[in-house]
Amino acid sequence: MNNSNDIKFMQIAIEQAKKGRYNTHPNPLVGAVIVKNDKILSKGYHKKFRDKHAEQDAIDKSKETLKGATLYVTLEPCHHHGNTPPCVDAIIKNRFSRVVIATKDPNPLVNEKSISKLRDNGIEVETGVCEDDAKELNKPFFHKYRSSKPYIRLKVGVSIDGKIADEKKESKWITSTESRKFVQELRAEVNAIVTTSSTVISDNPQMNVRESSVLKKINNQPAVIILDSKLRIPISSNIFKTNRLIIILADIRYATNAPLRIYNNNVVIKYVETKDGKIQLKDIYMIAKTYHLDDLLIESGSTFSNTLLSANEVDELIYFVAPKILGNKGLTFSGIKPINKLKDKKTFMIKNIKSFNNDLYINMRRH
Repeated sequence: MNNSNDIKFMQIAIEQAKKGRYNTHPNPLVGAVIVKNDKILSKGYHKKFRDKHAEQDAIDKSKETLKGATLYVTLEPCHHHGNTPPCVDAIIKNRFSRVVIATKDPNPLVNEKSISKLRDNGIEVETGVCEDDAKELNKPFFHKYRSSKPYIRLKVGVSIDGKIADEKKESKWITSTESRKFVQELRAEVNAIVTTSSTVISDNPQMNVRESSVLKKINNQPAVIILDSKLRIPISSNIFKTNRLIIILADIRYATNAPLRIYNNNVVIKYVETKDGKIQLKDIYMIAKTYHLDDLLIESGSTFSNTLLSANEVDELIYFVAPKILGNKGLTFSGIKPINKLKDKKTFMIKNIKSFNNDLYINMRRH
């Protein structure tokens, strides 16, 4: 049973970790708080990739001796040499008496190794304090080690009768300005946006972070993975006008067309074998892993949504509902064929609900 002080200080560490949002990838978000005699000596967090870790940041900020102090940290301290020395050694060197860890690190290079080393050096270790909150901070990080696949977020904006566009396939704009601003934050948070040639051709989107309040917080735009099996997208499309990594997945049968198209240096074409003309999920996952893109936001039409939902590959459903009715000939978001038996339904768990102006936002997770 966690005591109230442990929970209080760990929640402060979690808020510290959130300060690194958008900029630590491929590292997780981590926060740390150093406490002695119920007084906070210092706080730290991992600010960006290759920068010092949260534990070292907090240690460096403390102006008092750390002997006998307690360290609260949202993730098990690192045990291996990477871009920084092992944090576990710094903790031992500074003679902390107790370390409270929200959750163990799923990385095999670390997993329980640091906990064992701390205990072997006479340091008391408590784990599992605010564990669910700490794991929520780094959903893709934990998912990657659990499933060896990227974390899939499917973003959808619909009318109250479940339509993403009208009969003429027009969709601008179903949801409110406030909802779209929130999507800008989501784009900043993920590693890559996945879309299809049909979406790019019909909407000509930029699919980048443009909101100034969000833009100033990020170091890089999210990459884009475009499923364009027949290389149909015009080179003049808006999506190519931003300087970021763009990966086009195309059918290997269209490889001979590549020399006819001159892309910018930031555009990479990867040729794969399709099935019935469709790019396979395993190839998308392979490319994502190759480029260390473990958090994917899907922004596409119903065809690709159907592929993901049918294969039960959606980890998080980001669902915006606008109080509008588009009628029975509008396009549905899922593309799922009618089911004959209720037991075959697709089910999600609601994580939270909030409102944006006149829209309802429902965050759902894999059941």
